[in-house]
Amino acid sequence: MTGHKLDKNLQIFLRHIDAIRDTLPMTMLLIEPYNKKSNDNYLKFVKENAKEIEDDNGKKKILVKAEEAKLYDTLERNASISGIASKIIPESLFVSLISQYDAFLTRLLQAIYEIKPEILNGSERNLSFSQLVEMENIRDAREFIIDKEIDTVLRKSHSEQFDYLEKLLAIKLREKLPIWQTFIEVTERRNLLVHCDGNISTQYLKNCKDHNCSIEKNKVGERLGVSYDYFIKAYKCLYEIAVKLTHTLWRKLLETDLKSADGELNDICYNLITSKSYDLADILLEFAGGQRKFFNDALKNISIINAALSKYLQSKKEDTQKILAAKDWSASSDDFKLANAVLNDNYSTAYELMRKIGNNGEVDRSDYKQWPLFSIIRA
Repeated sequence: MTGHKLDKNLQIFLRHIDAIRDTLPMTMLLIEPYNKKSNDNYLKFVKENAKEIEDDNGKKKILVKAEEAKLYDTLERNASISGIASKIIPESLFVSLISQYDAFLTRLLQAIYEIKPEILNGSERNLSFSQLVEMENIRDAREFIIDKEIDTVLRKSHSEQFDYLEKLLAIKLREKLPIWQTFIEVTERRNLLVHCDGNISTQYLKNCKDHNCSIEKNKVGERLGVSYDYFIKAYKCLYEIAVKLTHTLWRKLLETDLKSADGELNDICYNLITSKSYDLADILLEFAGGQRKFFNDALKNISIINAALSKYLQSKKEDTQKILAAKDWSASSDDFKLANAVLNDNYSTAYELMRKIGNNGEVDRSDYKQWPLFSIIRA
């Protein structure tokens, strides 16, 4: 059995949250001119046609002529709606990110039960006699049990879901996971927005403090929104959690499928590099390089080269050289020697290796054109 379903599930999730990430700036770009126009119209009307006064309680009020009241109401309403849209759209897309994670977890659990069906033997889900007689075969009964099991897991908190996976598979998932506190706060903020209009609750504070989240300045009743920076922080957090969770379980459940696991993880990291998402690339390349087992040295070398390449493209030359120096490249194939030479700015050696490799070797013409490794040489 392979990890195809695990990988497919992860790719679906990553593409969906990438789509949501790209939607936010495009949507806000469309809203911005409407927001500005409606606010300008309202402020202009107030300046030219209204008078601001204070009532007996010190509250400010706007006075307009009776015949202009309807126009004032319309302009004020339009300005208010555009302001609400600027707030509610980032929040709605943020909630959608968490919804995509929940869908990802559902498919992940289904894949786990398919790969390791015997883990359901300990399930405490029960079938009534009436339900049982409606089943045509044992497969239907099994699917029913799986659906009930998944439904039960999804009703748990996101922290309890990790508890469930760790107990189910006898594995520690939160060791060396510094993003955990961010993950908890992000998912708890989602709950606030869905159930409390973003207003901080005692439950939010308790759950965040239980997991050592940094929320010292937050108080009950204050409202938490979603700025663009916070949205991107949440996106990156979910991206990291999903990749690490998938590939940790992949190696746990399918120890003989390391070739596919190593290859797919390298591809994810490479795509992050090509899209210039270097911070995520660095995190996941450190995770990839920290695996205890690789299918072979070539796939391990790809991970090392990508880690060095990410630092190189960020002009972090010392980090690049440190990563490369930890490996003896003398026995490696010419493509890795070439990559090592380029990343060390040793162009004379690089040109010699390029001539040696030729047109039909381990590195071909398309690699020279497309691989970010050769961006400096191409320039």
